[in-house]
Parts: sequence; C-alpha cells; structure tokens
Amino acid sequence: MKNDLVTVLDLGSTKVACLVAAPDGVDGMQVVAVATTPSKGIRKGVVADLDEASVGIDVVFRRVEQEIGQEIGSVIVGVSGAHTEGLNAQGFKPIIPRGRLITHQDVLEVLNHSRALVLPPDREQLQALPREFRVDGQRDVRKPIGMSGSKLEVVTYIVTGQTSAIQNIEKAVTRAGKKVEQMVLKPLASGIGVLTPEELELGAAVVDMGGGTTDIAVFTNGSIAFSASIPVGVSMVTSDLSKLLRTSPEEAERLKVEFGFALARLSSEKDSVEVNQIGQIQARPMQRRVLCEIIESRMREIATMVRQQLEKSGLLGVLPGGVVLTGGGAQMPGTDKLFDDVLKQLRVRVAEPDLALKLPNQPGLATAVGLARFGIQCQDDITPATGTNPWKDRVRGLFGMLGGKP
Repeated sequence: MKNDLVTVLDLGSTKVACLVAAPDGVDGMQVVAVATTPSKGIRKGVVADLDEASVGIDVVFRRVEQEIGQEIGSVIVGVSGAHTEGLNAQGFKPIIPRGRLITHQDVLEVLNHSRALVLPPDREQLQALPREFRVDGQRDVRKPIGMSGSKLEVVTYIVTGQTSAIQNIEKAVTRAGKKVEQMVLKPLASGIGVLTPEELELGAAVVDMGGGTTDIAVFTNGSIAFSASIPVGVSMVTSDLSKLLRTSPEEAERLKVEFGFALARLSSEKDSVEVNQIGQIQARPMQRRVLCEIIESRMREIATMVRQQLEKSGLLGVLPGGVVLTGGGAQMPGTDKLFDDVLKQLRVRVAEPDLALKLPNQPGLATAVGLARFGIQCQDDITPATGTNPWKDRVRGLFGMLGGKP
C-alpha cells in the first residue's frame, strides 16, 4: 500500500466518518476506504463526552485500517461549531531594495504579518488560508514569487477556535492512538467536496445541513471569504416531532424520513400517516400535511438563519454559483424549494460528492471528501517563518486546486 494515503476524520453530531484517499492523476483522488458509525459524545461540533467520542473514533479507524491493511498514523480532522470564527486579515511588507524579485522568504514574512492578531486568552488560530496576494496594488496575484515590486500585501482568511474545544478534539483523537496532522474548517471542506473549480472562482455558498449544526461557507475568487456555524441542525426537526406528536425519538425520525416534506404544500391533504404515540397501544392516524407543517416550521427557521448569515457576509448579491445544499438534512424532499422561497434571487441546488469516487450510497460525506481533497490537492505548504507547533502554524491555500501555486 502506498505511503501517500491521506486519512481524514469528520466528527459530526449524528455520525463519525473516516475516509482514506490516495492521489489520482486522472480525477485528483481516489477513495480507498470509508467507515461510519453513529456519533456519541459530540454535541454541536464540540466534544461533550471524551470517552464516548474516543470510542467512536477508534471504531472507524479500526474499520478502515482493516480495509486498507495497514495502520493509520495521522489524520486531518474537520472542525466546526459555534466556537469557530473566521476573519479576513491583511499583511504588508515593503520590498527592499525597491523593484527586486519577491522571494519565498518575503511570502513567509507577509503571511506572518497577517497572522499577528491579538486574540483572547481562551482562543487560538487553527487555520490560515491566503486569499490573494497584491504586488504594488495589483490584485488577485496567486504566485508572487519571482515578480518584481516594491510592496507585497496579502489577504488571509484566519480561522480561530476556542482553545478548550480544540484541545478536547485533539485528546479524543490521541486516545484512539492517532496524531492530528491538521485541523480544517468543516464548511470549507464541504465546499471543496461539492463545488466545481468554476463555482469556487465565480462565487458560491455551501450550506452543510448536519444533525447538530448548519455550517455555511462563502467562496469567491477561488478561496473562502466567509464562514459561519448555526447551532441548529435537522435533529431539531426530529425533536419537534417527538415533542408535539408525543412519540419516541425513533418514531419521530421514522416519520420524518418516510413521510416528511420540507415544504408542507408539496404533500397531499388527502394523505394520512400512522403515528405510534407513547403510552398508546394503537397507532393514531393524522394528516400528512400536519406532519409536514411541523417539519417546515423548523426547516424554514434554518433557511432564514442561513439567509441572515449570507446577508451578514455582504456577499449575498455576488454569488453567480448560487447556494449549494449538502449534508443529510438536504436530502429531505422539498428542501431546495424551501430555500428557493427564502433566498429568492439565488439559484439553489442540492449536491453530494461525485459518485465517480465510488462512495457508499449514503449522504453526508461531502465534508470527508473535501477534507481529503484539501489534504491531497493543497499540499503546497507555505510554512510560516516562525512557530514551532506541528500543525497550527501550517498555512495552505486553495490555489493548488485551481491550477496555481503561491
């Protein structure tokens, strides 16, 4: 087995996924193994029970190791949740003497300058992605090395997270006997997993609808420009049904999956469903439309919160690629039409990773695929000139996916 395998870990509120991929000169990468297990100990993107989280991680590691016939050493881990924040920072460096060729050292120093942020003591940087370099005011430069200039600038998207949350994720992985190679923002990975290079360039938003959170990333000019994590996911739909219909969570989930529409008007008023209520011997018939109205209420709330975040980004009107929905929650019939109603002027579509990758027939693997693509196609590290942390000080751009290198 080749040593250039990349292993990634997606810690979700409903499932833990581990994916192993290898570089492929034709399609970019080839999926070698995938394993999933129900998630325990993870709530809304953070570790709530270290022991339970570690067990789930160990399960998927063992399964993929058995499939590939070798042990995993290190993993790229997806991170999300309300504790993560992203911001755009600028760096500046004069080129002396004026007009000389820009070197790799100049790039390192200007990136370090953009990352010199003062953060609260309970927060730290976990990822930095250069969005664009500027040479003497010339914008959208991707390969400044070798160019002549007197002033080098960079715009870097910096992701920060709560120190304790990051440490707990690292502990959970370490307990399973593995080492964290890098942590990557999950909405960034979801975008890489489902967007085409053209959509990354032109501008598009990705909405990953998970069980515990709804993650958003906006891409323009080939890089991430905005991200957010809403602490409301489609598990709340199940919770609503369970409470209002007085059913078990398992029955509520069954009703949602088998009979649910995100838009109630898509269901027939003549249809009825059988609801098994707690404490009742016989199932109770009810209108399917009523069931869907309960679902729509929560799904519309999520869509409205997504719109608010897109408005906050200031990029709502400049997304030619529209909005791409992915994740398990996006699979509910009518979800795209509901988002069409709420977002109005934006084109909305539902997408999962390319099936040519020979993935198992299950939704919710966009993040894992994106993490693997990031690990394989964004290998051109721009390691800062200072710093000793084995992974927090790494800088990688998305330019390698688009045919350019810094």
